Amino acid sequence: MTERSENPPSLRSYPPRAVDEPGRGGGVAVFVITTFAVTWLIWLPILIRARSTGIDTMPWTFFLASVGPLCGALTATWWEAGRCGLIRWARRVFSLRYTRTWWIACIAMPLGYFMIGCLAVRATSGQWPDLNGFGQTDKLPGLPWPAVALVWAVSFGVGEEAGWRGWLLPRLSHQISVFWAALIVAGVWIAWHGPAFFFNPTYMSMGAGLLGWMVALMCGSYLLSWLTVGAQWSIVPVVLWHAGFDLLTAADQSAGVFAAAVSTVVMLQGVCSGVILWRRRGPRTARP
Repeated sequence: MTERSENPPSLRSYPPRAVDEPGRGGGVAVFVITTFAVTWLIWLPILIRARSTGIDTMPWTFFLASVGPLCGALTATWWEAGRCGLIRWARRVFSLRYTRTWWIACIAMPLGYFMIGCLAVRATSGQWPDLNGFGQTDKLPGLPWPAVALVWAVSFGVGEEAGWRGWLLPRLSHQISVFWAALIVAGVWIAWHGPAFFFNPTYMSMGAGLLGWMVALMCGSYLLSWLTVGAQWSIVPVVLWHAGFDLLTAADQSAGVFAAAVSTVVMLQGVCSGVILWRRRGPRTARP
């Protein structure tokens, strides 16, 4: 009789706790189709207007479209597990039952990014950045930075993360390690942004920097996956991180050195997170 070998916990793959085995196939396809359909249909009028007459101010529907991944998660969960599955999913993704380490991490990281960005501006220009317009963006004209942060948290925080890290990452982790799941999520995440490259001024001005943006997003996927797993598959820390990151890098005053410095730090964190996930990928836990 051959003994069954056991791997130490530190080397095993992260089991997606509280994530049900799919009771019905096709959930990933349902998620992707719903996510892309909702977001792209909402973005379509913006795209048409931008390519015809141009847009001076980004309409509110730009932010509304961020609910695509959330809609995908809700639809796919209902498809696989019905109403009871939806309740379990909501309890998991919005759970606050994780150690204080992850509260500290999701708050300390944006604060650290802010200080690094300020130091980078000081080092390159000899002056500290003007904080009078901190966090403000022409996409949300007239709003003070706390309101801007709230919009980022609700839209591209909850709207995106409920899908990417709240559903797709743990679902893929049933078949493959979190490392490879995070890489696939990054690919889907990049493709989801597709239409925005034809109407969002930030993306349209990237040029050759598009490749760097894709690498940065991939690194961000590893960082946020590590954060999600650490928080027992809750997306609350990731939502807070996302809001802080967008507040810092999407602001009008952050263009240039500030945003580049912050993005560089996130990429380094992403590489480190990827290494951690790679070392802990281990064998997949067998299904009962």
